[in-house]
Amino acid sequence: MKSSVYMTWAKRHAAARYNLAGSGILGCSPQDLRLRPEDILLNGDNADGLPALRAAIAAKYGASPDQVVLGQGTSGANFLACATLLEPGDEVLVEQPVYEPLLALARTLGATVKRFARRFENGYRIEPESIRRSISRRTKLLVLTSPHNPSGVVAEPAVLSEVADLAAGVGARVLLDEVYRDILFEDAPPSGLHLGPQFIATNSLTKSYGLSGLRGGWVLCDAELAERMRRMNDLMGAVGPMPTEALSLQAFRNLSHLESRSRALIEPNARLVHDFLRSHAAAIECVIPPRSLTVFPRLKHATSCDLLHDRLRERQTSIVPGRFFEEPRHFRLGFGVQTADVAEGLRHLSELLREHS
Repeated sequence: MKSSVYMTWAKRHAAARYNLAGSGILGCSPQDLRLRPEDILLNGDNADGLPALRAAIAAKYGASPDQVVLGQGTSGANFLACATLLEPGDEVLVEQPVYEPLLALARTLGATVKRFARRFENGYRIEPESIRRSISRRTKLLVLTSPHNPSGVVAEPAVLSEVADLAAGVGARVLLDEVYRDILFEDAPPSGLHLGPQFIATNSLTKSYGLSGLRGGWVLCDAELAERMRRMNDLMGAVGPMPTEALSLQAFRNLSHLESRSRALIEPNARLVHDFLRSHAAAIECVIPPRSLTVFPRLKHATSCDLLHDRLRERQTSIVPGRFFEEPRHFRLGFGVQTADVAEGLRHLSELLREHS
């Protein structure tokens, strides 16, 4: 069966009273969008996406509206980009470790998948030389995430420019999943869109703004490719979901409020997580980004985190096992929920790590 094993697990098993398995900001309420009755639209002019929403996205990321394609969340945007570009047998070069649905997507579309490493020992940085060794004339697409999922590490624009040159040398494109970009706030680098025509950037309102249920996502790319994606999107519906697009527009109109809400959650939680990681250096090691929504610790004295995961579940606490990222000694830890819940989940994790040590 062609599916994402991680997504199946996440839907059925990730939830817990103290949820450190999530990777997004705690969900918003309608009040956070400051809605009026007239802001909720059921029908309207959105044959290729609500024009006002495309304009708002373009303004936020320094694009033009004809470079914006709407999709259902970042996952939908990634699917749309890959479905437009790939034919069965095309070669796709994917980072490792990677967010598993991206790997499953390439394989589902019949691509031949090759990998390049983002190594713990090098801080999960993208190493252009590793890509150079793996890329070929058959490569159609490179797949990256920045901030990296699962580690939260941000790729440097100069390095991404080197990647663009490598892709251009073989006529390939670069899909850059930027779903965590906005959580960097004023420190966020320019969207990958601005690093060259090879780049296709995807993002959404899901992770950084607590609007996962809205499924408001988009692709940013050159205008010619964007038009091809809109025509591909026709296969999935005559028009997009108008209520989603109208509510997404309202989110952009209130983005400063949503950013303040996200910052108020992230900053105290990040301090708790960073202190926790430093205090357990005897049991775990971790690349710690200055700002992120997730971290990806590695157990020093075990070959798998599965037992740790199972024992945490007994304490109503969840983490994501590293096997979903092809790194069984690791686990992904998310902290976009209420600070009291992060503190209690970390307390349970601390007790088990100390017991294990």
